[in-house]
Amino acid sequence: MKKFLSLALAMAMALTLTACGGGGAGSTPSSSTGGDGFKFQRKIEIVCPWGAGGGADTTVRQFATQLEKELGQSVVVNNVSGAGGVSGVQYAIQQPADGYTWLLCTPSPMLAQITGATDVDVYGSIKPVCNLVWDCNIFVTGKDAPYNNYKELMEYVDANPGSVKCGVMSLTGLDGACVVAAFGDKIEASGYSEGSQLNSDIIGNHVGLACVGPAEVLSMIQSGDMKAIMTCTEERMTIKEYADVECAGELGVDCFYGPYRGIYCKNDMPQEAIDAFTAAAEKAVASSEFQEWAKTQGLDQRTGWMDPATYQAQWDADHEELTQLFG
Repeated sequence: MKKFLSLALAMAMALTLTACGGGGAGSTPSSSTGGDGFKFQRKIEIVCPWGAGGGADTTVRQFATQLEKELGQSVVVNNVSGAGGVSGVQYAIQQPADGYTWLLCTPSPMLAQITGATDVDVYGSIKPVCNLVWDCNIFVTGKDAPYNNYKELMEYVDANPGSVKCGVMSLTGLDGACVVAAFGDKIEASGYSEGSQLNSDIIGNHVGLACVGPAEVLSMIQSGDMKAIMTCTEERMTIKEYADVECAGELGVDCFYGPYRGIYCKNDMPQEAIDAFTAAAEKAVASSEFQEWAKTQGLDQRTGWMDPATYQAQWDADHEELTQLFG
């Protein structure tokens, strides 16, 4: 919360917030309160830059359900997909900075900017508010592939150069970055637009490897149609289906990129609105309903929640590292 320099300035801020549909410190209390200052008094929109049914979409919808309980207002998810998430970012920054439009995002659109896939200033246009979950990536292959772990995979690739490609959902996203970090130029990433097609190609041995989220392929791991080669994690995962799979940390492979999914806003969003939203968001993420859902999705392997200061530091550090690697 900004420190007011005088009572006059405090009153001016209160009037400004009231005009924007919120309430100042002297406003009449309502049930739609996310903090001690800003009052949410109407529907809130969270923009999701990816389509329905994906990891980002399911995460934000679970979050929105719990956030509604904290704010006492309707929270709607608006899917604005395209350009690897950049279209949704563009839409969000075109909306008024009045506390009623927020953005669910990951580092992928920022990586698209770094690699030159877009000229939109993703990094400079949005500000991290709070992180909700931190997912990880894993490498999987079909049940009939002639390799069962990272060592066997690399031996096969060395003996058969160019024979293995890795399917990803975004060549300029974190899954594409994992492929580069894990294999260099020995395995080429191959872009897919539909997860179902990628899964089908893995099962049918039409592509030799895929970089995916653990929850996305869990049922196919359970059925035996796929097998996991390596998890892109510092330690082995606790999910029983992946507990015996080698992790990047123990293999000394620096490919820990995983999509943390959090809330962002425009740079000129009022601090009072950010504080109020963050207070409500922290309670929503800590709710038993959200935590139980996260556990079923394998999203309990890393600490998810980050407050604004911690999240900003993570965002800045990743921008620097990804720029050094891919800029």
